[in-house]
Amino acid sequence: MSMLPCRVLCLLAIVLCCVGVAHAAAASGENVGRFDNTEVHEQVEKIKKLKAECEEVGEAARNAAHEAQRFVDTTKKNLKTIAAVPEEVEETKIKGDELSEKAMKAAEKAEELAKRTRESATQIEDIVRLLQGEETFGAREAMIVAYKAADDAFKHAEDATICAYDVKDVLQKLEAAVAAAVEKEEEKQVEPQTQPQEQTNETSLLPTNATITNGTKRNDGSSSPALLRVPLLLLL
Repeated sequence: MSMLPCRVLCLLAIVLCCVGVAHAAAASGENVGRFDNTEVHEQVEKIKKLKAECEEVGEAARNAAHEAQRFVDTTKKNLKTIAAVPEEVEETKIKGDELSEKAMKAAEKAEELAKRTRESATQIEDIVRLLQGEETFGAREAMIVAYKAADDAFKHAEDATICAYDVKDVLQKLEAAVAAAVEKEEEKQVEPQTQPQEQTNETSLLPTNATITNGTKRNDGSSSPALLRVPLLLLL
């Protein structure tokens, strides 16, 4: 009697397992059925287009970053020379603002398209996983190159952003160099005025010929009264 319940339980377990497997297979079949050949082909073409656009904006961000970095290096190298010429200072500021804005816009565009490309690549990855062993119209290859294009675009966007802030930083250093040059020039203009004044003060302290009347001669060449009295006493 005890063996019967065990057999029933074993049979019940086998039946449940079979039902679960059948349900999973049916679900998998339904998922595969959701993607017909036309839809898979459209998804692949979409990701290829996004990948090409992502590479384009990523390259633009990379070029903007390199251009901004060259500006930073050149400005740092000639900082004092530029600061001494007002015209060059204004030209450098204008160019720096343009490069900084260009790099920031390129970075934003590259980052935005990289996100879209990565999302589309994730969808393609789902299709590839569900269509194992079936024709995927190059979906796997399209997914791989799309992920790479998105990663590269993210990197170029980050570099462009950093270079844009570096441009702003070097422009601030240029402002400081201009202020230092102006201060130094003002000091040079003040120094020649103070030295003659000191010499004049020292000269005014020296005695003049007009004040020396200690028994020699006056300023106008006449004899002093003290010397005139000596001959008169001798006559007496």
